[in-house]
Amino acid sequence: MFELRDVPFSRQLSRPIALLGLRPPILPPAFNRFLPNVIEPLGKVPALRRELSRFFVNYYGYATSPRPRPLTLGRDYTTWRMLTDRTYTGRHLPPATSEQQEKWPDQTDVVALFRRDQEIKSTDTSAMFMFFAQWFTDSFLRTSHGTGPEEYQRNTSNHEIDLCQIYGLTEEKTSMLRSETGGRLKTQHIDGEEFPEFLFERRQPGASLVIKPEFKDLHDEEFLMKFILDGAPEEHKDTMFAVGLEHGNSTIGQTMLNTVFFREHNRIARILEQEYPKWDNDRLFDTTRNIMIVILLKLVIEQYIRHIAPFDFPIETVPFLAEGERWNRSNWCAIEFNLLYRWHSLVPNSIGSGAGRLGPSEFRNNNPLLLRRGLEALMAQCSRERAGKIGLRNTPHFLVDRSRPDDPSVEERTVTLMRKARLRSYNEYREDFGLRRLSSFEQLTSDPQLRRRIEELYKDIDDLEWYVGIFAEDYPDYLMMGELMTTMVAHDAFTQAFTNPLLARNVFNEETFSRIGLEIMEETNSLEQIVARNSTSPDKVVVEFSC
Repeated sequence: MFELRDVPFSRQLSRPIALLGLRPPILPPAFNRFLPNVIEPLGKVPALRRELSRFFVNYYGYATSPRPRPLTLGRDYTTWRMLTDRTYTGRHLPPATSEQQEKWPDQTDVVALFRRDQEIKSTDTSAMFMFFAQWFTDSFLRTSHGTGPEEYQRNTSNHEIDLCQIYGLTEEKTSMLRSETGGRLKTQHIDGEEFPEFLFERRQPGASLVIKPEFKDLHDEEFLMKFILDGAPEEHKDTMFAVGLEHGNSTIGQTMLNTVFFREHNRIARILEQEYPKWDNDRLFDTTRNIMIVILLKLVIEQYIRHIAPFDFPIETVPFLAEGERWNRSNWCAIEFNLLYRWHSLVPNSIGSGAGRLGPSEFRNNNPLLLRRGLEALMAQCSRERAGKIGLRNTPHFLVDRSRPDDPSVEERTVTLMRKARLRSYNEYREDFGLRRLSSFEQLTSDPQLRRRIEELYKDIDDLEWYVGIFAEDYPDYLMMGELMTTMVAHDAFTQAFTNPLLARNVFNEETFSRIGLEIMEETNSLEQIVARNSTSPDKVVVEFSC
């Protein structure tokens, strides 16, 4: 998988889009059905797989103009500060004109387009994929949660795939989570199994929650108490774990994945400590962290993005791939990337059946469930339950409707953010990403009821808002989402994963990872593999993104 030499290949073949200045061609559905029969055998040949990966990444990497982008949410014109201050969220296209904004329908009507009437299941995507997607993207898609009128323009992101889920956003927070020996993270053992330490002090019934002194300032306490833990059962709050991000206990998926990666960090640190006894605590921790980040990159590229891709493309995490490419620029998350990942329709009405069935309230803020049922059982249950299908009219009511009159729902807040950002039309984004503009609502969706409602709201296909359009797009069963969303996800994901500094030519070597580290990275190919090697019952582990 990982080789420290660069495989020579014709630049005319590996970068046709860059050299010819072309956008990705529009592939007919029949071609997408036929392509896997060609690609799958080729993907089993290492050299061919590597070069096909290069082609596939560049296919989407050059779908639109590369970073740096001239605008952010901070200004409607280019300034030096907006080109360098990454606390302002980026944007792909300039803001909508006042004439476009005047044609936008009432926000309440737009939110109503997402409400689930009857659950539509995905054809092959599991609830485990849904949880991984949330856990993964919450680490870098971080809209500021301040209360000021311009806070929506800002973010609190590192803009990197850096496993801040377990390490925290800053070195000060990382130090709070680290053990003092062996390069490990602080953990505890419960019934013989390893978990992160609890965030709060042990308390008497009825007493207030108090964060342990060692974790003071790990999170914004007011935000944590008021928003993250709002509505959580009182008895569940005591089992919140100390992890890198404030929402790291908000769903059973967040808790499961943080637990797995905490365990894997400590497992690798113990291996390095035994292999390199002269290394101090810092060297052990830093090398383990490097290894862990690349392992996550492998999972994201080779398992997660592969599942999202138009077909089961055997893509590979090729070091140095970004070098020499025009899209190899510093990462900077855009507002469009933030919004298109609001895959609320993936959330199923329930997970499992019978006595073990979990309703929505049970897979939120529920660490006691994990402690009682066990990591393996919960992951297997989530892997066997199909998620909802991505699209309009399929988001659960509790994410669309208000729980309190003065508290906007998740979908309301999303549409509000879209409107504040003044995003351009759906067709303008299609054009910007090399796709043909649609000329009618009939080309958008074959659902007559949905088409009629969208046409009532927008009148003209050119006035359709981007966020509505990407979820309204029809797509065949062998795809996971529509054409524009697939293109935009792939572009941003590839150009922000392969630019990770750990994959750079002068960094990806034995000095950075150690010989043992390179071997561990080489042999790690799936999330299920990581769970199994940190499990007391590896034969019972089932972790799948497809079902």
